[in-house]
Amino acid sequence: MKRIISASILAFLGLFLFHGASAVAGSDTMKRAVVYHLDSADLDHEKATLRNINNHINSPSGPTTQIELVIHGGGINLLTAAKKDEQLQASIDGLKMNGVKIKVCNNTLKSKKLDYKTDLYDVHGEDIVPSGVAYLADKQFEGWAYIHP
Repeated sequence: MKRIISASILAFLGLFLFHGASAVAGSDTMKRAVVYHLDSADLDHEKATLRNINNHINSPSGPTTQIELVIHGGGINLLTAAKKDEQLQASIDGLKMNGVKIKVCNNTLKSKKLDYKTDLYDVHGEDIVPSGVAYLADKQFEGWAYIHP
């Protein structure tokens, strides 16, 4: 009886160790996904957030990381200021050229009476999400890492 129990325990541990090793091996090739959250109306903070994302892109894990920036509330200031600021435009363009998707909260657009076509820099219909905070939560439920610089 002891031998049967011992054999069962060893078989279970073997399966557990094999499954754990394959999960770790698979994690090296797993696509990483990070969502950045911007809700501050402070332009210096907004620029720092863009630098954080750029630093992330240039990190060792950057090439294998899918990155999105979700903007709502006061953070919309970044895209209104960029309409007239070529340096901000270049920063935003650089992120987008590196695959970063920028998502904009429709609730914020409505509350601030902004039209994404005329009032924001380089925002298109597919960039608009119904609720920025709900979108952030959804991404976290999907397993995305969350960063709020």
